[in-house]
Amino acid sequence: MKESTLRKLRIPRFATAALVAMLTAGTVFAGAPSALATDHAKVGETVPAPSSPMVGGYLLQGTPNFSNIQMDLVTHFYWAFSTISNGKCTTASQAGINSVLAQRQKTPNLKVIRSIGGWGAAGFSDAASTDAKRKAFVASCISAFVDNGAVDGFDIDWEFPVSGGLNYIGYSPDDRENVNLLVNEFRTQLNAYADAHGKSHRDFLITAALPAGRWQDSGDNVHGAPYDVLKSFDLATLGRTLDTINLMTYDMGTGYSPISMFNQPLYNHPLDTSGDRYNSIDAAVNLYRSQGVPANKITLGAEFTLKRGFLVTDGQNNGLYRPWTATGCGQSTMTNALKPDSTVLINWDPYVYSPYLWDPAALRLCSFEDAQSLGIRAKYAKDHRLNGMFTWELTGDAQNSQLRAIALPFEPKKVIAAPAPTVRGALIRPVKGTAFTGEVARVTKSSAASLTAEINWGDNTHSAAVVRALGHGTFSITGTHTYAEPGDYTLTVATVDPDPINSRMVNAIACSGPANHHAKGHLLPAPNEKSAQWADRHLRCAPQRRGPDRDR
Repeated sequence: MKESTLRKLRIPRFATAALVAMLTAGTVFAGAPSALATDHAKVGETVPAPSSPMVGGYLLQGTPNFSNIQMDLVTHFYWAFSTISNGKCTTASQAGINSVLAQRQKTPNLKVIRSIGGWGAAGFSDAASTDAKRKAFVASCISAFVDNGAVDGFDIDWEFPVSGGLNYIGYSPDDRENVNLLVNEFRTQLNAYADAHGKSHRDFLITAALPAGRWQDSGDNVHGAPYDVLKSFDLATLGRTLDTINLMTYDMGTGYSPISMFNQPLYNHPLDTSGDRYNSIDAAVNLYRSQGVPANKITLGAEFTLKRGFLVTDGQNNGLYRPWTATGCGQSTMTNALKPDSTVLINWDPYVYSPYLWDPAALRLCSFEDAQSLGIRAKYAKDHRLNGMFTWELTGDAQNSQLRAIALPFEPKKVIAAPAPTVRGALIRPVKGTAFTGEVARVTKSSAASLTAEINWGDNTHSAAVVRALGHGTFSITGTHTYAEPGDYTLTVATVDPDPINSRMVNAIACSGPANHHAKGHLLPAPNEKSAQWADRHLRCAPQRRGPDRDR
């Protein structure tokens, strides 16, 4: 999709809670390139892009715990991190290897890739400095992780060659070229391993996590300047020799930034006067493309885990793009946003397509992403025919709603089959044997053209709801149900929108009934889905009228 088209999407002002899993009839991924006829990957030559899109996820655990992750949506699992010690890959515990092998049995099509390095990891510069050292380093990685069947390849996360990372990791002016030579050595040895074990060269992958145009270090040891990725990496060569580039399109608003800014902006913002023209997802993709990296070799990054914040010097622009004195989102900002009388604003920025919190009393800005904003980024990746999406990091999404959001454009059938998250709604007290009838929820500020809804009545029964469009983005959801026993019941209402960008779970409010004419249920979000409460915090029932029809 062109930028001008994407900007015309109607987006609610407030951040939504989650994309509902039962969203839309799936469409096939039109941008997936076909694999070349040969599977032979020669050293230094162009490596064909994968034949299907990637939904990748990093997990920062020595012994991965997959129990709460919807792994059937993940095509490529990045096991982080192995580091470098004395020029060799550090090994994993047997418990960690066993955990990975067990998951491979459950999801046999899953590609497992061992990620080496990470922020602050030292040792790359020396290990890649000579042919002998490169050979020894790569051999140690294969011995530690391929011989035992744990992984299908390696991810190079060198942050960063030449300059730009932490000072103690070690640098050399030769690092930029040595990255290319290290990739070639991995390919040489993995091809040899494949030949010796009757496997295809394409069974083993080499990827790299590479930075976007972030505020880091200029490449000339100038702290807090626009980081120049071209001084660290030969993108044209890596675009040919790597299977995919995991483009880290996050960490764009950090303690290196000269002014407060978003962490994962989709586009550049007109208020951003910092001067880093590559400090957005779209700009970073265009930079890589301008260097000859094929679109279908770029996998777009999405950060689940962190919220980035700034304590700013004044309240202009709701704290956006202002001088700051300290960083951090602040737990109090998140907590205060949930209070009924909160002055913390939950806003949606139409330029960068992200939600953010603004606490005018504390002068604190908090940038974060939710399922809606990440779904828009996944749609961008599909429409621009990129290789897919990956996330740092899988444990940051307790209900898998964000994982479903980034997977939806690429794995629609799997996402639609997934169980949806729920948001609890109103508490009602019915009369035994008497039908409860009335409005149970109201959707506001929606950009949907139409909705369907299902009501879970809280007594192990479900029924389809009647949905009426009231205009101006408001829908009324009503239903009828007879309870066999008196008691307290909590309703759950799930809405389904044909357009996945607009879909949402809503909080139910009991607005009528024989025993509770004026009941207002409180807004109880499901665990870790706080933005549901932010979105509908001011929802109220319409005034009730007493009369014969109401009392029946």
